[in-house]
Amino acid sequence: MSIDLHRFANDNLQPEEFVRKSLGDANEENIRSFYKSLVDAKHVVGGDLQRNVYRNYTEFVSISKEISNLDADVLRIKEYLNELKSIWESFLQMTQDDHQTTQSSRIILPDRKRSDLLGDTHAIHRAQILSLWESVEGAQRFIPQAQHKHIVRECVDMYEINPKTLQSRQTVHLFLLNDCLLVARKRSNHRLVAEYCWSIQDLTIMDMKDTEELKRAFRIVVYPQTFIYQAERLEDKLGLLNAYKRLMDDHHEDKPMDTPVKAISGAPSGQQLHPEKEKYLVELPDQLEVLIALREFEKSVTYIEKARHIVLTSPSSFPIIREAREHVAHYTDILCSIVSRDLSNTLLTKIQFQRYVNWLLRLEQSEKAREVFLATRSMIIKKRIRQLVFGGDITTYISELALVVFTLIRNTCEWYRDSFKQNEMASGFVTWVREQTEIYADIYRRQVFGQKLGCQAIADCFKSTLEHCSILRKVGLDLKFLLEDLFLDNVKETVMNYKQRNMEKVEKFAKNDNFMIVSGQGLGTDVKVTSSVVSFYNLLIKFTNDICLLSRVQMYSTVIESICSLTEHYLRMMIQESRKNEDNVSCLYTTRKRGTYTLTENNCFNECVICIG
Repeated sequence: MSIDLHRFANDNLQPEEFVRKSLGDANEENIRSFYKSLVDAKHVVGGDLQRNVYRNYTEFVSISKEISNLDADVLRIKEYLNELKSIWESFLQMTQDDHQTTQSSRIILPDRKRSDLLGDTHAIHRAQILSLWESVEGAQRFIPQAQHKHIVRECVDMYEINPKTLQSRQTVHLFLLNDCLLVARKRSNHRLVAEYCWSIQDLTIMDMKDTEELKRAFRIVVYPQTFIYQAERLEDKLGLLNAYKRLMDDHHEDKPMDTPVKAISGAPSGQQLHPEKEKYLVELPDQLEVLIALREFEKSVTYIEKARHIVLTSPSSFPIIREAREHVAHYTDILCSIVSRDLSNTLLTKIQFQRYVNWLLRLEQSEKAREVFLATRSMIIKKRIRQLVFGGDITTYISELALVVFTLIRNTCEWYRDSFKQNEMASGFVTWVREQTEIYADIYRRQVFGQKLGCQAIADCFKSTLEHCSILRKVGLDLKFLLEDLFLDNVKETVMNYKQRNMEKVEKFAKNDNFMIVSGQGLGTDVKVTSSVVSFYNLLIKFTNDICLLSRVQMYSTVIESICSLTEHYLRMMIQESRKNEDNVSCLYTTRKRGTYTLTENNCFNECVICIG
């Protein structure tokens, strides 16, 4: 028998339904074949899992090596920063040395107006844009004329690289302007044609480490696309990266000055995200990917909590904040899904359970945590019930069933109380307790009331149920009233059926009565009655004692009505039978006159009232 492994990958697979369909009409040979197929499939899946583990481990090792290579890059950046610092200090020293020379020069050279200098700068920028339009076909579509638009850096003879094959696609020129980046490809006739133009705010230029296949390369990321370019000389690549870095720094410095309206309206004018926070948010996706893959859930939750705090306390006007908010929501869903799946494990200990619930609560998923936990506990109760063995004694089985169900409910209450501290979470748990009690009541009805047991057996089963249910009082729950309400209709039905069976016996007593005077047998030596009266009296006493085992205060009217119905039915049957035997009318008259029936009914009423009370 073949097995489709793809069906086992379906989350909605119902094992019981699958086995019922597969082995519904199977014989022993088919069952053995099905078992062998399952074992073979298990070995196949185990082999695939082992190979996946080896492959993932290899990828993890390669990624770790890449991360270790970043240390060298960081050291190189540190050296560049030190060189830049020394250059800056040299510039400051030169500025101080030239200060006196500048003062003396002002005496000789006439001062020019600031407007003249700005005019010269604008003229130079305008000439740059016009020259760009002439040298690059289609550039005017991407770059319109503007007062402050100018070229920051021009990189010639760059090569666009195919990211998959790392082979050169075409020769391009890059024009870095103060607000955008223009990419122009070079035709065979050496004519430049504009191909891409991106806003400086929408792209990121990143350096790439040299490899044997690719050197002097850098990456331009325009989400969701990534482009790789290669420079002929290292100086060209470094010049572009430095120009881009200075340009982005200038944008960050000028941004508060360009938005005075926001400052007036109450926005955080002049505010800038702290570099450490910005770095933290930039590294957020990569860090969470690694931590979740390594199942380091504590660190993952801590990382998300800190990122959420940064997002909530920072202005949403920053693009990185909006992006980080999406990342937090995305990885929160992923982490909740994994933790919830682990929480549904029925073999968890209390410490493990509390740890998983705590992670979900910190991720603000309290409803999800409660839902998964209670579903898991329901599964455990169902599993334990199936493990019970029915040995033929219904009283013993019900006692074991009550012990399992109510003990697990008590343990669940203790675990729930220690983990969910919020008061608003209590209502959901009480609802779950009622559902489990109703499930127990359904099993109880099928096993006890469905078997037509005697009143004594039913009373023993209910007594053991209440005894085991009383352990819930230690955790503040009392389900006695709920169980009585759930079984009330069944007990009434049992009493009515018992009454109906006794009515049939009463008919037999009346029909078999020959109206001969016999001894009262416990009614007194001076009481002379017929045989049916004695039989009816004993039946009524037994009926009263039996139903008193099951009755409660709310059943008082049902019990009294049943006794009255039996007595009335007996009297009617006796009258009917006496008419058939007219020779014995005087005997019947004598019996009724002595008040035997009234005595019998009053005694039964008194017995019933005492038992119910």
